[in-house]
Amino acid sequence: MTTALGWLDGMRLAWANMALLAMLGRSRLPASGLALDVLLDDAPRLADALARLSGEPSTARLPDLRLRAGGPATVVQLTRLDEGGVLLEAWPGEAPSAVPVSASLRSLAHELKNPLGGLRGAAQLISRRVLDADLRTYAQVIVDEVDRLAALTGRLLAAESRKPMAAVNVNGVLERLRLLLAADGVQVERDYDPSLPECLGDSDRLLQMFLNLGRNAVEAGASRVRLRTRHEHAAALPAGRAPALRVDLIDDGRGVPESLRSVLFLPLVSGREGGTGLGLAMAHEIASEHGGRIAFESRPGHTVFSTWLPVAPA
Repeated sequence: MTTALGWLDGMRLAWANMALLAMLGRSRLPASGLALDVLLDDAPRLADALARLSGEPSTARLPDLRLRAGGPATVVQLTRLDEGGVLLEAWPGEAPSAVPVSASLRSLAHELKNPLGGLRGAAQLISRRVLDADLRTYAQVIVDEVDRLAALTGRLLAAESRKPMAAVNVNGVLERLRLLLAADGVQVERDYDPSLPECLGDSDRLLQMFLNLGRNAVEAGASRVRLRTRHEHAAALPAGRAPALRVDLIDDGRGVPESLRSVLFLPLVSGREGGTGLGLAMAHEIASEHGGRIAFESRPGHTVFSTWLPVAPA
């Protein structure tokens, strides 16, 4: 089979087909099986999912899981077997960063320019040819609103000026986030590593990324959010294993619907009525700009969005 399959006995991989062995970068398994602590920073996510399988539900899905150090992200599904053990299925993960949000918005703005110009011209012609004062007022309202939309699309089309990257204290950025979330009535708990090194980035962009994650939690019904920072010496980053800061945003909301988990970071994907589906896509793009990544683990009442950012060079 081309699908990667394995059989887990706790955190030990006792059997794997050739497709899974290829993902692991191995030709065969040791006779005693393979201990999955080789996953390094992703091992706790796997262990937590396996622990939950002892009850209900009997399946768990883990997007963006790395099956080996420095390997590609994969989508893993775990199924508890009545005969004992757990069936592991794995597929290559899709990179949401393949759809850049900013570029998509600029393309949309470019397509809107011409119709906006036509609307403005038609409204001006109407205002000159009608005698009714009320109709001329309404026509002027159309012109004013078109001008406002044209200014917005102009800002989107303008070359985005990015500040140069600088050393950023992530705990300080999270303190700004805490104040914004508290203003929305959210109870915020702090669990900071006071010795956390700095990362290299744009503090305003990083605040926007964390704010999008925080607002996503609020929209999912969270009343309490915990902000946690840690330093990892060999985190899995897009460029490979390297020292990184990990920021966990933990909430007690409804969780991520199963149907959205594989596409959550893609633009225009939203599980909320009236949602734009751009907040998490923008967060993912900002993390990629900084050489980092975002992953999540979710169940009702406990959702964790984790962000890894490379440590700033000394």
